[in-house]
Amino acid sequence: MINRDKCMGSGNCLFWAPQAFDLDDEGISVALDPAEAEESQLVQAREGCPTGAISLRRDGVEVESR
Repeated sequence: MINRDKCMGSGNCLFWAPQAFDLDDEGISVALDPAEAEESQLVQAREGCPTGAISLRRDGVEVESR
């Protein structure tokens, strides 16, 4: 999930998981299909987000960093 109020459009998420993220016309990140990326890529995208705008949940539980 992307917190659009926090996202500054750095594009780090696209670098780490290009199958799962894109930037919209406003330059804000949007989730495409997270299932297309490895969980490790999604975790790296979350950790690489400079504003902490990405949260990851599996079955309603926050995915922990490794």
